[in-house]
Amino acid sequence: MQSVKKIIIFDLDGTLSNNVDQSELIYERISKRYKLKQLSKDGIRELKTKPGLKRLFDLGVPIYKLPKLYRESRDIASEFVDDCTIISGMKELLVNLNESKVKLAIVSSNSVSNINKILSNNDINTFSFIEGKASMKGKKRKIKKLLRKHGYDPEDAIYVGDEIRDVLACRSIPIEVIAVTWGFETKNALANSNPDYIVETIEELSSLLMNKTGGHRIIKNRSRKVEKP
Repeated sequence: MQSVKKIIIFDLDGTLSNNVDQSELIYERISKRYKLKQLSKDGIRELKTKPGLKRLFDLGVPIYKLPKLYRESRDIASEFVDDCTIISGMKELLVNLNESKVKLAIVSSNSVSNINKILSNNDINTFSFIEGKASMKGKKRKIKKLLRKHGYDPEDAIYVGDEIRDVLACRSIPIEVIAVTWGFETKNALANSNPDYIVETIEELSSLLMNKTGGHRIIKNRSRKVEKP
């Protein structure tokens, strides 16, 4: 019998918050600054279907420059915080989960100040723990730190994210991971990274998480797929 989950850890960008468009604006700024290949919106989205190293190769980015580009991208993201909205139906799901007494947490590459501002702007106060500024390869470390700090074992937790690196980080701990398809990666790319679950709608996510935490509520009338912006 599977253990009931005591804590659900969410990614922020592309999972909770609807900011895929902002990521495209960030790429435009970074590409001009570093003279990277100029891409259309469709080109940026096509790039996201490729493995990480293939993306760098296609853009002509040396691996040693990646940490700097990543930090600067995060700094630019701060300019778009006020434009970040929450995925439709997500707020209701968080309230239901919070009422079922499961702990909610965020582990994100975004800064804690940005995370708190996005949550405040959208009237969300359901999260008990937040870990920010996870580097490109630092999500595993941040997730393990959060669990250790608050006294949870890996089997107590489940992670919800939208990127391949989320899945790989969780599998290496290991903790169960749910991949959502409305964020930064395609369904096929996510499937190839072998998450425990893939969901395409808020209703699917709600039913799965309520089952995992011993709850019973589900969000009604949310069966349509969450569309990428």
